[in-house]
Amino acid sequence: MDNLSLLKELTGTMGISGFEDKIRELLRRYVEEFGFASRTDRLGSLIARKEGSGPRVMVVAHMDEIGFVVRYVDDKGYIYLTKVGGVNPRTLPGARVVVWTDGGPLTGVVGEKPIHRMKEEELKKAPELDKLFVDLGLPPEQVKEKVKIGDPVGFKPDFTALGNGLVASKSLDDRLGCLTLLMVAEQVKDEELPVDLYLVFSAREEVGLEGARTAAFEVNPEVAIAVDVTHAGDHPALEEKEAPVKLGEGPVISRGAAPDNGVTNALIKAAEEAGVKYQLEAEGARTGTDIDAVRLVRAGVRVGLVSLPLRYMHTPSEVASLDDAENVAKLIVEFLRGYKL
Repeated sequence: MDNLSLLKELTGTMGISGFEDKIRELLRRYVEEFGFASRTDRLGSLIARKEGSGPRVMVVAHMDEIGFVVRYVDDKGYIYLTKVGGVNPRTLPGARVVVWTDGGPLTGVVGEKPIHRMKEEELKKAPELDKLFVDLGLPPEQVKEKVKIGDPVGFKPDFTALGNGLVASKSLDDRLGCLTLLMVAEQVKDEELPVDLYLVFSAREEVGLEGARTAAFEVNPEVAIAVDVTHAGDHPALEEKEAPVKLGEGPVISRGAAPDNGVTNALIKAAEEAGVKYQLEAEGARTGTDIDAVRLVRAGVRVGLVSLPLRYMHTPSEVASLDDAENVAKLIVEFLRGYKL
């Protein structure tokens, strides 16, 4: 499996929260090639299983991404948006976007007032979403014919390989985690594991951790591990004490109040036995990831969190290390092979 090409394919596939059909079917194709049985739950999460006789262990990464839906089309054919998830309006002016219509994708540009015409007080503020618009370059009648209220809108894919094994793209949060789960599936496809393994690609994480909650209720795992992204602080916009995590320095294992201490210790042991360099991150009562929902399902689930360092989260050009993803996969596989809690 060519991980770089696969990550490009994953990030280039649309999957705004609530519109995960395309990315789900792509992921289904890969997990079934690795011998996993798969099904889709009512909220749209993909649940892939490698049946075993041991305890049920769920490894989850969310497949949805931030984006927008069409709110309004004016008489001149310009489109106004409502955000889906935590979009930063500062990243929008001039951005290329894709409107996913019933008749196919339409590429446009996010426009705003030129800087030359802005008043001084406007220059000091972040742009407001209701004053930004999408220009498709089409006549108004064609826009109104093709575009419907509620159509999903996402950043245009622009996957780029940077230096030193880094990549830049939209939706690395959390398609990089999805890639990690596919690497796990490939590595264990011919093994008998001491667990009943479920790989879950959750829907609707960016709008409230919804898919992981319902998938966990169906799977009813004893233990669940989430693979998500976390803020890397190895750039000038953050101080090290705000985000001490660095790209290329390995998986980030969370410790604190949110994850189960026994699971955390088992993940640390797995990293050490696999010879994987790792980083630690402190967590309070909530992490903002799927484990916050999963741990409260049914009678409770013991949870752990392994994160991938990410720069510039929730922008059209997130930056991450492919090496970190490969090492997270090694850690998870070692955890599964030596499972004992």
